[in-house]
Amino acid sequence: MGIPVLAAIIGLVFFSLLGAYYVYVSMAGPRRIDEIERLIRQNRTREAVFQLEKLLQKDDRSMRGHYLMARCRHQMKEPAKAILSLRQCLKIAKYTPDLKEASIRVLLAKCFEATGNHTEAKNEYLLLTQLEPDVYEHFYRVGELFFRAGVHPKAMQFLKKAVSLNAKHADSLALLGQCEYQQNNYQEAKTALSQAVQIKPDHTVAHYFLGLALRYLGDAEWAVKEFEKAERDETLREKALLAKGMALIDLEAYPRAIIELERGLKLAKAGSEIMINMNYLLALAAERSRDLGTAIRHWEIVDKLRPNYRDVREKLKQYQEFRTDDSIKDFLIANAEQFEESSRKMLEGMGFSISNLKRNSDLTIEALVSDGDPNSQRNMRKFYTLIFIQRDMAPVSERQVRDFHEQMREKNASRGIDMTTGDIMPQASNFASTRPIDIYDAAKTAAALKGAAS
Repeated sequence: MGIPVLAAIIGLVFFSLLGAYYVYVSMAGPRRIDEIERLIRQNRTREAVFQLEKLLQKDDRSMRGHYLMARCRHQMKEPAKAILSLRQCLKIAKYTPDLKEASIRVLLAKCFEATGNHTEAKNEYLLLTQLEPDVYEHFYRVGELFFRAGVHPKAMQFLKKAVSLNAKHADSLALLGQCEYQQNNYQEAKTALSQAVQIKPDHTVAHYFLGLALRYLGDAEWAVKEFEKAERDETLREKALLAKGMALIDLEAYPRAIIELERGLKLAKAGSEIMINMNYLLALAAERSRDLGTAIRHWEIVDKLRPNYRDVREKLKQYQEFRTDDSIKDFLIANAEQFEESSRKMLEGMGFSISNLKRNSDLTIEALVSDGDPNSQRNMRKFYTLIFIQRDMAPVSERQVRDFHEQMREKNASRGIDMTTGDIMPQASNFASTRPIDIYDAAKTAAALKGAAS
């Protein structure tokens, strides 16, 4: 065999082996990647990471390798490491139908969210709305992140787009409804939230905000039903019970409001804002139920935890006589018949002769009286006094005193006395000071009651 022939044979064998090697390498690479993906699907993540590290040591430009590494790191709750791998993917940027830019940016956005970097997450989702403008979820995620940041008008813009792309996505509708509620657009909130709970009946957050919107729209009865659905969620239960208590107070269902608020109070954390609000509402419901002892007890709790909270100090001041004097206490909590009898005794104790006494309500009495003995012959002409008694905490206003003055004229009363257990507005006092009208504040009314009892 000649040397040229031998050289040719050796060359042919060399190139054949070289070609076989490259074929093997080209086939072994994808096969190895496929094996790694199988490990990931089987949740054998650490094994997959080990294999990927070896693969990337040999080929740091493997975009698929970096992407799979990011998936593993994300799955292992290591989002910061996943972000590094995804940034490598974006640098290589050799996208294929199986590995699109959108897939990389979706995972990158999730990793940014996991690290608490909502700004970068939002930027990724904004890019995704341009890369895939027909995918509703990208718009929903942008809206959600704007909502978390408190930028509700901007959130609404993206959530409306999400809803236009997928009108059946309950979460988009629910979040849109919350945005509308935060913007005081209660009717729009009701519309979006109603659609959300129709699509997803167990969406407790949507039920809760729907209840809030309905209450502001004046439909407290429907609102109560929504709060009852929301309270099935343990994370919402305290807030739902508080809101239900408010709606029941709106409906003047005070005993039921007290029951629900007491349920909530057992769940509320000591000293929390919800606990303070529940005590305040319990006091309000108890006051309107004429259970003033309970009302004062809850106001005192609030005052101890949060001095100067709302009108608590004023309420405690108004009921100071109640807290120290049994006569005013009995007067305020008496039933309608006892209220009338106590008023009659008080007027007689003040030296008046009662010509006519009428109970207008459980809280007010009107009486026409004269001085002295009705059988006395010394005063042939009687001078009548019109007396108005009210036992609630509504402050006496100028309008009330003006109306009272007109009633005096109609009844030919030469004098008037307006008695209250509440406060007196300065304008009312000014108006009365130039007319034959005396206004008894809580302290003076209490003194009259004591005089009658002694």
